[in-house]
Amino acid sequence: MKKRTIIIAALLFIVVFYFTYTGKAYQLKDVIKVDEANVTRIEIDTDEGKHVVDDKKEIKQIVHSLAKIEVKKSKELDPKFDQAYWVKIVENGKDAYGLTIYDNDYIKAFSFEDKKQETYTIVKDQKVDVKKLFSTK
Repeated sequence: MKKRTIIIAALLFIVVFYFTYTGKAYQLKDVIKVDEANVTRIEIDTDEGKHVVDDKKEIKQIVHSLAKIEVKKSKELDPKFDQAYWVKIVENGKDAYGLTIYDNDYIKAFSFEDKKQETYTIVKDQKVDVKKLFSTK
């Protein structure tokens, strides 16, 4: 009986450890709650300069592209990167979210309303072409 209890406890520990450290994957739309209809502007800042998108069609395209990105929560505080993109999503004239996208590896999401920031790892089996994502005309 004692041996059985130890085995069950060990299995339970392994299951908890597995789910704690592997993390669940989310789509970015589940992490940041953006109401596409209320987005009035998206500001994209890169090393090449700043680009402001206020055309509804372009906003819709960017929001849909961002929403599909799969991410997992990360404990990385200071990600290493070559290229970073700062994206500010404005809803009804008020800053809603700030996203910092580091290469194709990490996204830091900041909620201006809650004043909270979370870091996410972009799921590796997908390729996010960040330059193409933000190459609106």
